[in-house]
Amino acid sequence: MMQHIDVLIAEDNLIDQKLLSAYLEEYDITHIIVDSGEEAIKILQSVTFKLLLFDISLPGIDGYQLTKVVKEEMKITTPVVAITAYSIDEAKDKCFASGMNACFSKPISKIELVGMLTQFLPKEKLTSAHSRDFEVIDLSYLKEISLGDVDYEMEITNKFVETIESDLLELENSFHSKNAEQLSVVAHRTLSTIYIMGLKSKLESTLCAIEQDDLSYSELKTNLEHVYETCRAAKIEAKLFIEDLRNCKSY
Repeated sequence: MMQHIDVLIAEDNLIDQKLLSAYLEEYDITHIIVDSGEEAIKILQSVTFKLLLFDISLPGIDGYQLTKVVKEEMKITTPVVAITAYSIDEAKDKCFASGMNACFSKPISKIELVGMLTQFLPKEKLTSAHSRDFEVIDLSYLKEISLGDVDYEMEITNKFVETIESDLLELENSFHSKNAEQLSVVAHRTLSTIYIMGLKSKLESTLCAIEQDDLSYSELKTNLEHVYETCRAAKIEAKLFIEDLRNCKSY
């Protein structure tokens, strides 16, 4: 009988192993850590996972080669996220070409990792981050900087709700008026808006493409629709979080 575990980590750096393990244990996410591609292949023959985290610089079979073996030879469809010591801009093209679904860079950030978990493990309950389960927003960063100050959390979340609605309206107007320069400016500004609600992993690459790339009309429209859909869902969840905070203050 196949064993089922949430996450497989292939990482040879002992410090990073301990850091990842500590973060996952905080959220009660089951995981196994191996330190080589060969070990990962062996364990994937008897255990199924919901998410695979591969360091691209593994000794022997590196993360790129490992992903190709997993996807092409073993026919495993589990999402693969790359861990890289290089900048995302340097690594992302090769990561995606090898079949990886996303990547994040070292030093390993708890906020970014939780964003990945939220994206690829949507049914997981990240119980230490908030009392209600949210599918889009991730409150880890806000909780970290607020130090338990409910009034501050409410103020920042209200500001997000107000600002993101304004940003979305400006994006839409700039697109329809074909004002590429203004669209780029607003996309860049929206990047700052989304971080506080933990939306970096979901929207950063899309907003950067809108800001920097020479996209076709259909590509631009598709990217903007993704931003609209994600941000409007995030705004709904942010309002629910504000409601939770108000209820908390009433006790």
